[in-house]
This record gives sequence, structure tokens and C-alpha cells, in this order.
Amino acid sequence: MSRHLDRDHLSELWQRQWPLGPPLAHELRAAYSDRCVRFHSLPGSKRHPETEDEYAVVLDRSNTVLEELFAGTDIYVLTMAWSSEPTGPELPTRRREVHPDGSFRMTIANEADPEFHTYTHLYADRRPWQRGSVDGILREVADNVPSRLPRHVCRTPPATVHRSGLPASAAVGVSRR
Repeated sequence: MSRHLDRDHLSELWQRQWPLGPPLAHELRAAYSDRCVRFHSLPGSKRHPETEDEYAVVLDRSNTVLEELFAGTDIYVLTMAWSSEPTGPELPTRRREVHPDGSFRMTIANEADPEFHTYTHLYADRRPWQRGSVDGILREVADNVPSRLPRHVCRTPPATVHRSGLPASAAVGVSRR
């Protein structure tokens, strides 16, 4: 149920709203720390769900936050993969399974370590927000596989970004000051 994704338009919107950084979680959190809020997914800040009941809690809490942020809007869903070459094999390999509607958006070179270059590949799709529509992605994140699948959900235009993660998710919003 993905809608047409205009990559240039999305990049333009992102740059206008979030000029201090690309859609990489650690850079957004650092650049906009005064606008970042964390939401714990499990009681007691437990890091990983171990039972189906705990997965249900994670999904319900995540969907509740997403519903408050995005009800009645279209959203962009962004996922990422990595490789050691600009067009090399990507990890995690499950990204295509979990986010089949994601179309390639951009590659960002990570050159912090001159001996080891990596590349982050971003994929996105646009869809109407619907509770449960990103549960497969949220579940993959909750499974905490070694190369877990980072993901962002943002409204159109991207005034608020929700990043799911463990043990908590985070939301970064536009200041209304």
C-alpha cells in the first residue's frame, strides 16, 4: 500500500526540516538533543523481549507512540543497510524481506575510520499511517539481531521523526518556540 516516493522531494523536505544532519539516528540525536524524547518499550527498561507477551507489549507501546505522532497523516518509513563497498552486498540481508516497499533513497559514506570505510544505504516508502503497519520492522528491531535493522518513521513533511530501538525508542520533533 505504498504511495509514490519522490526521492528528490523527500531529500529537499529533510534538508529544510533537519539541516544539521542526514537521517542517521546517532547524528540526529546529537544534533537535536534538545528536541529528543525517549520512550521505554519494556517495563523496568528491560532491553529485549523474551516472550510473545513481551513482544506484544513492545508492539503496543510503539504503536501507541506512533499513533499519537502520526494519526491521520501519511508517513515515510526509512530503513537502512550497510556494506563495505559503495554497491557491495548489504547487511542485514533481511532488509528486503522486512521492508519490501522500500525503494533506494541514498548512500552515505561513513569515513570516520580511514582504514575501514562503510556505506549506509537508505530505503524509504510513503504510506498512510495505520496502526500495525510497521510491526514487521518493529519486531525485527526487537529481535536485536547482530546487524539489526534501523528504522525511522516520519510524517510528511518530516516535522517529527520516530526512531525505534532498544531498550527505548526516541522521537525528535520540531520546536514550536
